[in-house]
Amino acid sequence: MIPTRQVCERAQLSRDPRFDGRFFTAVLTTGIYCRPVCPARRPSAKNVRYYPSAAAAQEAGYRPCLRCRPETARRLPEWSISSEVVIKGLRLIDGGYLNDHTTVELAARLNICARHMNRLFHSELGATAHTLARVQRLHLAKRLIDESTLGFAEIAMHAGYGSVRRFNSELKSTFSRSPGELRRVRTAAPLGKGSLSLRLPVRLPYNRNWVFGFLRRRTLAGVESVDDLEYRRKLTSSPENGTQSWLTVRWANDALCVSVPGDIKVDLADCLRRVRRVFDLDADSEAVDGQLGGDVLLGPWVAGAPGLRVPGAWDGFETAVRAILGQQVSVARATVLAAKLIDRYGNGSFPTPERLATETPAEIGMPGNRGRAISALAQAVASGRLLLDESVDNAWLQSRLCAIPGIGPWTAAYAGMRIAKDPDAFPESDWVVLKMLDATPRQARLMAQAWSPWRAYAVMYLWWGAEERRKIQVAGKAAGLAG
Repeated sequence: MIPTRQVCERAQLSRDPRFDGRFFTAVLTTGIYCRPVCPARRPSAKNVRYYPSAAAAQEAGYRPCLRCRPETARRLPEWSISSEVVIKGLRLIDGGYLNDHTTVELAARLNICARHMNRLFHSELGATAHTLARVQRLHLAKRLIDESTLGFAEIAMHAGYGSVRRFNSELKSTFSRSPGELRRVRTAAPLGKGSLSLRLPVRLPYNRNWVFGFLRRRTLAGVESVDDLEYRRKLTSSPENGTQSWLTVRWANDALCVSVPGDIKVDLADCLRRVRRVFDLDADSEAVDGQLGGDVLLGPWVAGAPGLRVPGAWDGFETAVRAILGQQVSVARATVLAAKLIDRYGNGSFPTPERLATETPAEIGMPGNRGRAISALAQAVASGRLLLDESVDNAWLQSRLCAIPGIGPWTAAYAGMRIAKDPDAFPESDWVVLKMLDATPRQARLMAQAWSPWRAYAVMYLWWGAEERRKIQVAGKAAGLAG
């Protein structure tokens, strides 16, 4: 997975930002590991070692550089990892799964034994799942020390440490400095007072207008909102008294700035995982556009709107229900129906699977079979028979969804794109796709073979092209009326 030594040396010498996060450099004489873009003077080549991940460098005994801050590096693109098991495991680790579970439980969740799981992680990333989770906690803690005004007890909680003592020990053993000493020498200014704010770097190109526009057209009033390049999502911080606060994601300086109120208890690792999923931050548009841009049909659209992403699901169950609501109706109509579900069953939030499992959703104004499909879906999720997150296999998810009466192939494929986050998911029966390709579902499937493994991104370009055509038609009609 790691580039050849020659490529690593050239990238390091030129400080090429395209390689930021793709590998890390470690120096034998100093015992420090850095990002390829580190501004420090380059050491002798014979003293440099290259590692595929920060966890691998730390497992080898190196400590993070305080100057280039490896914890702020861009994420490794998922396509560069060949093992689907490792990709799904990383997604769970990102959400803090190993903060509350063992590696044996993680392996069971991935349907393999722990020994084989660690073998796969080590072959792909040079470190075990346990080390990756440990380094993730450490990096999140270091970022909160540098970029927030939170107290150390709060940072320990948000980073996933079980105690302040464990937090202090981990920081001291890694950096040879206490949290207080690290804060005194920090080089990053806090992003905001009174809130917990972090900056998520983005691999460019990134078509922010498409992503925020996609989310804007599907916003649920009272639950989320989009204003220009700012997305807000309501969080429930205390189920006991119903107090709620808002998470904010805004675009600034080629990055996403994530903020939540500093005085509420949230699972920060889980929030960041959801943001990464919604905004599709682990994709690499250079690789996607490089392939799709050579297609006769898609090429002009890729050139006109590089960096389209596939927005993911904040909540898998919510997105699956909304996909069922959207069967054979417009996005606007599906959003209206989702708002009715919230009003009748959600008490201001999207209703839970447990609530909808015992209700008759069709009474809000939809066909009976569609309402029964929502109830059946809710029952499957509430009972644990069906998982709706990015750790599931797309083929498994689609087969389980299609087995529910009232759920068709389009809904299942849409869930594969947005919930399972499969870059190759393809809703071949999508009305816009068929219209843009002037094809039957079978013909569309055959045409899309050339776009694999990026067919989900090809769908985004087809949808974008359809919007552009509609804008041109509207402008033409307006010009005709004016004339």
